[in-house]
Amino acid sequence: MTATPRITTPVTVIGGFLGAGKTTYLNHLLRAASGRYAVLVNDFGAVNIDAALIARHDGETMTLANGCVCCSIGSGFLDTLGRILDDGTSFDHIIIEASGVGDPWRIAEIALVEPSLRLNAVIVLADASRIVTLLGDARVGDTVRGQFDRASLVLLTKVDLLDRSAADAARSTIAALRPGVAVIETTEHTLPALPDGAFRPASRFAATAADHADHEQKFRRWCYARNGAFDRDMLADALKALPPQLLRLKGPCRIAGDASPALLQMVGQDWTLSPLPDGMMTGDDILLVGVGTDALPDTVTLDAILDAALAAPTLMTTADTNRRQAAFTL
Repeated sequence: MTATPRITTPVTVIGGFLGAGKTTYLNHLLRAASGRYAVLVNDFGAVNIDAALIARHDGETMTLANGCVCCSIGSGFLDTLGRILDDGTSFDHIIIEASGVGDPWRIAEIALVEPSLRLNAVIVLADASRIVTLLGDARVGDTVRGQFDRASLVLLTKVDLLDRSAADAARSTIAALRPGVAVIETTEHTLPALPDGAFRPASRFAATAADHADHEQKFRRWCYARNGAFDRDMLADALKALPPQLLRLKGPCRIAGDASPALLQMVGQDWTLSPLPDGMMTGDDILLVGVGTDALPDTVTLDAILDAALAAPTLMTTADTNRRQAAFTL
């Protein structure tokens, strides 16, 4: 008599530092998906902007906000994962997007110990235009380096923004950091499909617990919520005035004179305004989420910088702030 093969659900964890392109890659996977995916999105910020940016798909998207689940793999993450496994819904794949400061391996380890799961891949994205600088940064270098420790695949993103010598330098940096790991160069329009196969550790030490920094102590979050709109020129000046300790800023906002709200995304000193995805937000509110180092100035100081860019500086009430944050709980 032969035993019935155990049916397991593959799990892929997507990691990478703030602004590396994780959500862009995840949306690419969902648009190309032929099956039903369960998607868990962890955002370090108090409001899960990333989850609101996830494309609609045939499966289900769940949010894990206001903390780094790799630092506190407990009630929030395990309860959500348990609901996926226990509610009887069949998913072809579970994809977990780690926070930009998180350790993807700490999340992936759950799939190694849960009998109903199979670890498919740990994919780490690296912004080719910033990875060399980030690894050498005393504030964030250790965190960035740790994200690659047990990656099974590295996607080197935004290579189209660099000349060949700079792209080669970024690739060589990854190769020196993780000899033998597979590296794929990508652009926003040339992203690979999801790998299909059992996770293969890069070394026999891959399943060994690593020293782990507390990201809740090393990084700070900031939420900026207002009514009204930004003046475009004053916003440009305000973003330039924000301190270097602010690593990432993103969220919907309204620009005075524009008919529709925009999506603001800022990485380092580089920022863009783009059309807001359909259904993400309505009205004229501003809701931005920032992540910075532990040396980030206090909220009052940061708020004042952006308040100076408001065309009609009307502060949101606490009730308004809670209402807007609730709108991002998908």
